[in-house]
Amino acid sequence: MHRIEAISREIMTNGFRCRQCGACCRGDEQTSRVIVSPPEIDRIIKATGLERNGIVVPYPEFIESDKGGRFTFEWCLRNEGGKCIFLAEDGQCSIYSVRPWICRTYPFALDGDTITISECPGIGEEITPEEADALATCLVKRQEAEEEEENAVLKIFSSHTIPMGKTVVFDSRGMWSIHG
Repeated sequence: MHRIEAISREIMTNGFRCRQCGACCRGDEQTSRVIVSPPEIDRIIKATGLERNGIVVPYPEFIESDKGGRFTFEWCLRNEGGKCIFLAEDGQCSIYSVRPWICRTYPFALDGDTITISECPGIGEEITPEEADALATCLVKRQEAEEEEENAVLKIFSSHTIPMGKTVVFDSRGMWSIHG
C-alpha cells in the first residue's frame, strides 16, 4: 500500500486532468504506438465483434534470426490515417470501457519504481486525491500485467525455433506466423 501512496503523491504533485482532446490517440505508428496483450485483445474483440486482424498489427520492430526468419514481440493497436482506429469522429474513445492499460494510465507509466510522464496537455491540472489514488493503483496493476506478459513471452520464446524464412510474433500465448 505504501508504494501506491507514494505514486499517488507524485501524481498529485504533477497534477493531471484528462482534457479528452484525443492528442494521445493521434500520431504516426512511431509516436502513438499502443502495445496490447492477448487478454486486452480478447476484451476488445468481445466488445467490438471485430476480428483480431482488424484490431492489431505486429509490433513493427523486427529482429532478424540467424536462420533467415524474423520476429517481434507483442501486438499494437491498428493506427490508420494518423490515429488509433478506435478514436471516434467525436474525438472520444469508442472502446473506452475496455481500453488497454497504456490508455488507462496515460500520460503516466512506471519504470521500476520511477514514474515517467509523457507529454500531455492535461499535465499540471488539478487532480483529486481519490483520482490520484485510482490512477496510482491502475499504474501498479498495469506494471504487474506487463511483467506477467513479459515473463510468459520469454518462456514461449525460449521454447520455440523461428522457422526459416518466416516472420513471427511472440506473445504470451505462443508463436504466430504472419505474412509480410
